[in-house]
Amino acid sequence: MSLTDPRPPLSRSPDADSGGDLRFIRTAPRHLVDRSAVAEVLITDWRRVSSDAFRLAAQWPRGHHFYAPVAGAWYDPLLAAESLRQAAVLVGQAYYDVPADRHFRVAELEFEIVPSALLLGLRPAELHLESAITEVRRRTGAPTALTMETDLLRDGEFAGAGRLTLHMAGPRDHEQAASADPHPVLGTDPGHPPLSEPVPPAIVGRLDERDVVLGLPGSAAGRRDLAWSLRVDPGHPVLFDHATGDVPGMVLLEAARQAAQAACAPYRVLTVEIRSAFHLPLAQSAPCHISAARLPTQDAGEEAVLRVAAWQFGRLAFDSLVVAALCD
Repeated sequence: MSLTDPRPPLSRSPDADSGGDLRFIRTAPRHLVDRSAVAEVLITDWRRVSSDAFRLAAQWPRGHHFYAPVAGAWYDPLLAAESLRQAAVLVGQAYYDVPADRHFRVAELEFEIVPSALLLGLRPAELHLESAITEVRRRTGAPTALTMETDLLRDGEFAGAGRLTLHMAGPRDHEQAASADPHPVLGTDPGHPPLSEPVPPAIVGRLDERDVVLGLPGSAAGRRDLAWSLRVDPGHPVLFDHATGDVPGMVLLEAARQAAQAACAPYRVLTVEIRSAFHLPLAQSAPCHISAARLPTQDAGEEAVLRVAAWQFGRLAFDSLVVAALCD
């Protein structure tokens, strides 16, 4: 999906267009991308091209404290997923009358990236997102879901593409959020199950065990079968940027990525494609089980393809197809 005119008239106004280039000077307001910390905002600018077409700018830091470079060479591909999520939330609020107090939940998210376009440089990466809203669902006039398709460009070159469906429910329970402990201690919140022992960080491509979202299975059979528990840490500063009763979608994408890395260990892999469906909201207060299965590929020495699933209360809540390329 690409816009036909690479240099259209641009504007931040929902109803009018004016000239100008996208800028990377400051971040978007936090509430427009559903983030609490300014440091986690990736979108820096946005314009409306036509009624359902938009251009946005995103800057990716070279050394993000969670979405760190992969093998010291590539930007973390999940920065693409988070950029898509933030872009959809912003466009929904700025142009489709979605109130800021809605509970935003990702229902579907797929993306693919060009590895050569994600190589680290001497400056933060500046991405242009060429986006189009392809579907809007409403109930009694209020938007309840929207689907956005996006091309990602870096220095004018195609860097990847994605598609995201966002559901808007709510309004949020502000009293519950306000009463949440702002400094939860790992495994001590009575509303959450104790954190399981983490998979060794190096196995899932991490340095800090707090960033590991896969817990060691309780049996040897589980280890052989690529099965884990989901480690839900409501105090994590990035994955749980603000209080929420559900497990955020980015946690499950991280679980899928870590599962793929664990399945390919000791080889380091770069996630080049993810196609995910979020079937049911995942409660933080109940155990969740993650499983992975390797699928056949034409050339097993070049890439790995896995199906990753999340189960809660015996029901499939999330499944994802992950394609990972071996890092040279």
